[in-house]
Amino acid sequence: MAQVIDITGRIKNQPKFIKIGGKSYKVDDRKNTILEIMQIMDKEGSGNITTIDRVLGKLLGVNAKKDFDGYSIADFQTVFIACMAAVQGVSYEECERSFRGQN
Repeated sequence: MAQVIDITGRIKNQPKFIKIGGKSYKVDDRKNTILEIMQIMDKEGSGNITTIDRVLGKLLGVNAKKDFDGYSIADFQTVFIACMAAVQGVSYEECERSFRGQN
């Protein structure tokens, strides 16, 4: 007889959000989106601001990303770190240490 392993309770599939002020932004953490992001970062380098801009467009959507076009580089990186923390399911602080190379 075939064994059936029910993992229904382990599949969370809950949307992830970051919040800035009174506005929430949905972070796209689907597998295919993350694979696209990994390809972009491998090809262009993860520290490049142009790469971060492209990645945020994938994670938040181009229209949402436009909300941050007037941000300083430091604030733009903060948004990026928050999105990556949401995707990875870790705290902002943990992701920031990793981003800044302070493991």
